[in-house]
Amino acid sequence: MDNSSAVGLMRRPLEARDFNQIAQWLRRAESDTRVSFLTDHIAHSAIYRLAISTINNRTEAYQFLRFGLDSIHSAHSQKTKAVAQFGVTKLGGKRTIAEIASRINSQPHVVDMALYWLPSMISRKDPAYFPLQDLRKRAAELGITKPARRTVNSDGSVTFSDRYAD
Repeated sequence: MDNSSAVGLMRRPLEARDFNQIAQWLRRAESDTRVSFLTDHIAHSAIYRLAISTINNRTEAYQFLRFGLDSIHSAHSQKTKAVAQFGVTKLGGKRTIAEIASRINSQPHVVDMALYWLPSMISRKDPAYFPLQDLRKRAAELGITKPARRTVNSDGSVTFSDRYAD
C-alpha cells in the first residue's frame, strides 16, 4: 500500500480489512508520513482508532494530541472524547490532563468537555486522579464548567438540552 491508496480508502467509512491495511502501512511508514497522514484525515471517524493502533512514540503521540485538541474550535463532545481517549491511552492520564489544562484560557470549551469525559477514563486509583480533581477545581473557580440545562415540563418530566446553545 502507498499514500495514494490509503487516501483513497479514507474517502469512505473503513471496513475492517481496509482499516487493517492502512494500519499496517502506517506502522511501517516513517514518523513524519504517519503523523502527516493522521493529521490530514483528522475529520475521519476512524482516525483516532488508527492513531491508537499505529502511534507508539511519545513525540508522535504529543504531536497528534496537540493537533487534535487544536482542531476543536467549538464545543464538540464526541471529538473531545476521542482526543482525550487517545491521550489517556497513548500518553497516560497525567500528561493528557496537563496538556488539556494548558488550554484553560485559550480553549475553555475543550477543558469543559474533557472534564465531562475524563472521569470515565481515569479511576480513583489512577495517579492522574488528583490532577484531574485539581483541574476540575480550577475550571469551576474560573466558571468554565457549564451545568446541564434542565427544563421541567408541565407534566413533571425533565428535558435536558445543549449546555452551549444560546
